[in-house]
Amino acid sequence: MAGGKCQEFFFQRPDHVAPPTRVGGVSLVRRGVVSLARRGVMKSYLHERLKALIGPAMFASAYCALLLPGATLASETLKAPAGPLQEASAQTLTISEALSRQLGVLTNTNGIEWPHAFVATQQTRDRTRQLGRRLFFELRQLSSQAVFDDRLSAEGLKHWMRIIGRTPIEGRQVGRIDPIALWRFPRLDIPLTTGDWIGQCQTETRIQLWSAVGVRQLDWRPGLTLHDAIAGLPGAQADSEHASVITLGGRIIVRGISGWNDQPYALAPGDRVVVNMPRISAAAAWVNRNLAEWLSLQWPGKECRSVDAITAESQQRDYLQVARQYADSDDNNSGEGTKNVVPACIETGSPATDTAQTPTSAVPQGGHQNCSLHQGDTP
Repeated sequence: MAGGKCQEFFFQRPDHVAPPTRVGGVSLVRRGVVSLARRGVMKSYLHERLKALIGPAMFASAYCALLLPGATLASETLKAPAGPLQEASAQTLTISEALSRQLGVLTNTNGIEWPHAFVATQQTRDRTRQLGRRLFFELRQLSSQAVFDDRLSAEGLKHWMRIIGRTPIEGRQVGRIDPIALWRFPRLDIPLTTGDWIGQCQTETRIQLWSAVGVRQLDWRPGLTLHDAIAGLPGAQADSEHASVITLGGRIIVRGISGWNDQPYALAPGDRVVVNMPRISAAAAWVNRNLAEWLSLQWPGKECRSVDAITAESQQRDYLQVARQYADSDDNNSGEGTKNVVPACIETGSPATDTAQTPTSAVPQGGHQNCSLHQGDTP
């Protein structure tokens, strides 16, 4: 500190160093001016090219609009609806809206019994058709296998096969469709279009039993249990250990029926019971599982009536044509007392069955028939 003055120290950060003014003998200012000039030239060039491309396109579109007005009118004409049929096919209603619109068509003398009402969409009918076809041929194969395996009943499996072939293709949306259920669970209120059906069945007061002896209809009584129903039909259980109960609403409940896994279950009117086959093969396990699903898709009751959800037109059910042909050939080759049974002989509204309670009859209206074989006849 000479002369009473403090020595000053200056520190300079590297990033504060001034940039060089010249690089390679060329001024940076000059370089910037040249770069900006080049950018201006390129920008004006691109602008001119864009104008050159857009101009003919706009002119061509205007020219076509002036000289070809018919194309515009034709496109507008295609967008317009052709008539009431196309409006009906494009219309979509929820289940609740369709039921409200077709309430007068579905109501019978007792009103609407919601447990017996159903919705049959095109998708569920297609699913029923696919299951029915495969079940028919799987049962046909198992019935041939039963000739060499005593754990399977050849006659019972053939009876199952014929019943599936004679049952109309129905299919339904599993679950309740009454207003309270649709209000509590809005996801059940699915949209419907033309080709989807809604309907109602008459009350079924019997139990349907699929077992080793075939398919039988049993009278329901208060307190009837699963064990009583199977034990009341000799040979029904065979070597089975489980049975599937399909409720009126389409729910599938599996219960044990053998001595070591017996599970009590009280049956209700309209229940369908399948005594499962022993799991001796993958085909038997598949039939046990999918036969219950096929039955859950059947309409809930008898003498069912269905109409289109949009147009309210009455609908006629279809059949498995290939399965009926095979069933007819089996009946003709058997040479037994079932030759005179009509192939389409069904019990309207439920899978066709051979029972002893109902006499043989035929109703020609609408192509539907009611029939049954006596207990002594061979299924």
